[in-house]
Amino acid sequence: MTRPAMRMCARCERTTDEPVLVHEVHAPTGPGFNVYACQDCATHYPPRQDVLDLLDSTHRRSRLTLRIYTVDAGGTVTADSGKLEIVAGGRTEPLPRTSAYPPCACPRCRKPR
Repeated sequence: MTRPAMRMCARCERTTDEPVLVHEVHAPTGPGFNVYACQDCATHYPPRQDVLDLLDSTHRRSRLTLRIYTVDAGGTVTADSGKLEIVAGGRTEPLPRTSAYPPCACPRCRKPR
């Protein structure tokens, strides 16, 4: 004899003996939990996605944008050298070695003469 599954609907907050799994919450530490809805409310939730499909997707890659400019002591931009976008896994050529990345010239970082 098995006990019928009784869950509370996350939308209407009523208990149901025919729960529908609408979402799985994954936790970085410890166990996650499941979100259930009743048959009537389950249609209001988007279709579930497989977590492994999200990891394999390539439509959203990590990117880093470097904005290169010079500012004066008052915080005003005096020279704008543009920006460089780096997309993770998408760049095959090495970064250009130019004078666009000079070392810091502040008194704390400057080498003593």
